[in-house]
Amino acid sequence: MRDTATRKADALEMLEKQGHMWLATADREGRPHLIAVSAWWDGRDVVVATTEASRTAANMSPGSDVRLAAGSPEDAVTIDAEAIETVPAAEADSLAVGFAAAVGWDPRDVGEGWAFFRLRPSRIQAYRGYDEVKGKDVMRGGRWLA
Repeated sequence: MRDTATRKADALEMLEKQGHMWLATADREGRPHLIAVSAWWDGRDVVVATTEASRTAANMSPGSDVRLAAGSPEDAVTIDAEAIETVPAAEADSLAVGFAAAVGWDPRDVGEGWAFFRLRPSRIQAYRGYDEVKGKDVMRGGRWLA
């Protein structure tokens, strides 16, 4: 079983390499919605892009809670985060450049109506199978535990 510092290092490595994640949001009535997204870890936040008219975008107004998941059931990283910012892709040159370098595409090239959503992690968990369920938190309350 990995210690917290090793789990944190492995989680950061996965976030830096990962271009795709699952994103779960919920509407005001609490109905869940899950989509696959391209995601960029900028060293502090996870930045995702989706169309401004989507159900996901409607569920991610600033202050909304979301959950992201990366990896596989054998090596998972889950992130509880808060949506802190929404920026139309057409107005976000620096975000678009960083996002495109990380995930390989630029929403501005796909068409109009795309936006970036900055998601600030409050809890990150890393675990490899059932043996590592205990002690899976590597971040709690927005602070790294190692």
